[in-house]
Amino acid sequence: MRWATRVTGWATLLVGYATVLLGIFPLRELPPKTELTRLLAATAGCAALWVLASLPARARRRAVPRRRARRGRSVPRQGPRTSRVLCWVLGFGIALSSAAALCQGVGPDGEEGEWLARAHRAGGAVYELRIARIVGEPHPTGTEINDAAEYASTLEVTVPFTTGVRRVTVDEVHTAGPPEAGRTVELMYVPDQPELGVRQAQGNDIGSFAGRIIALPTIWILTLAAGTATAVALRLREPGVRAARRFEPWVHLPAAALLLAGAGLVVPLLRGFPGTGTGWCLAAGAATTPWLAMAWVARTCRIRSGGGAGRAG
Repeated sequence: MRWATRVTGWATLLVGYATVLLGIFPLRELPPKTELTRLLAATAGCAALWVLASLPARARRRAVPRRRARRGRSVPRQGPRTSRVLCWVLGFGIALSSAAALCQGVGPDGEEGEWLARAHRAGGAVYELRIARIVGEPHPTGTEINDAAEYASTLEVTVPFTTGVRRVTVDEVHTAGPPEAGRTVELMYVPDQPELGVRQAQGNDIGSFAGRIIALPTIWILTLAAGTATAVALRLREPGVRAARRFEPWVHLPAAALLLAGAGLVVPLLRGFPGTGTGWCLAAGAATTPWLAMAWVARTCRIRSGGGAGRAG
């Protein structure tokens, strides 16, 4: 039945890779992220099948030495096959899993993110709308757009909904320089759903800019570096990787529990729009679990190879 553990093990890795690659893809969907949630569940299902397939194989593996020991015959210990490729697969897989969790904290969040998702699903887009009136006094934000001071204002704009032209008041519209009546600004709305209202285009949203222009590239660069370093470290410790291929409950089940906890932390980010602080805390917590799981497996495998195998039963 070694073929069953091999098939389910590689299926877990391949589906897991598809999950994390979709998670770090820059043009990913807004919550609820149905495809990503399904792939996450499929990864967990493949891992459960690997555990189930490993149980009878483990029982047979442990029964053979006992039978031969009763007959007074020594049994040479046979390890799994070489794991060079697996070292690289796991090294980058751990780094990518952590990065995919962090990427879920990037983007629109809270009530603003929920509105944006509803507008996208309803067919909303960004349009140039003419300023009809400036409400109140515009105030500088302290930043610049194309060497011009940025201002935040409450504006009344003319919106051509499919049901007719309306004037709509929009708060906190950011413009390069003070706004003027008659100028156009880029705003987002759904033409056939005026009840959703009108909001600032996401291109000027500081959370979106900082996330997609700064945070995402930083995450990708660090992921490449961390994946390479981890793969090289695992390759130098290939005997430990070979030992970890064989299922042992006290080694793999706590690691699986850590990964399951990480998945649980990231689910709210896949299904909804927590606030900025909450979202980043969930993403950061989920990003640590692949490394904690790897550290646990490495530590327990060292204990087994150092004479702790008797506790594996």
